[in-house]
This record gives sequence, structure tokens and C-alpha cells, in this order.
Amino acid sequence: MSQVSENKAIAAPVPMTPLQEFWHYFKRNKGAVVGLVYVAVMIIIAVFANFLAPYNPADQFRDSLLAPPFWQDGGSLAHLLGTDDVGRDILSRLMYGARLSLLVGCLVV
Repeated sequence: MSQVSENKAIAAPVPMTPLQEFWHYFKRNKGAVVGLVYVAVMIIIAVFANFLAPYNPADQFRDSLLAPPFWQDGGSLAHLLGTDDVGRDILSRLMYGARLSLLVGCLVV
């Protein structure tokens, strides 16, 4: 009695393209993924600052000079991060400032 063994062809795995290989290893690095998400959010905020910012960054609110953030005593939801010494909204200034920061970062590199 002889046994006949069949040789089944096993397909070799399809090689990944360089982009697929990069993404395969990149997504395993949690710090890199968090950094990518952070940069993407900052780019979105910078591009859409006109729509996202609650106020114009140059508007002055003389009735709320040096207002604290909303979570501190005396703070209000009108100015989430408070105001500076001239009465300008800090959140709006940060959103518009992201544009300049990203522009400088891109020009330097």
C-alpha cells in the first residue's frame, strides 16, 4: 500500500508597495499616530480659523480685560480661555496664530 501525497501549491504573499509597508509599520507606533492626528487637527484649525474662532483676534472687549478661563472663578463661557490685558479673546488668537506657526514651520523646512 503506497500513499500518494499531493503537493499543493502555496501562493507566496503579495509584496507590499513602499507606501503600504510604510503605513504598516507607522500605525504600530502609537506616538507617531498621535503626532499625526495632532498635526492634522492643527492644520484643520489653521485652515478653518475664520469659521471656528468665536471672535476676530483683533477685537477688543474692554469690559472683560484679563478675564480668566471659564473653569476658574470669574470666568465665562463667552471667552473659553479668557482674555488678555487688552481684552482680546485668547482662543481666537491661538486659532489664528496657528496659521502663522504652520507657515513658518513649512518655510523653514
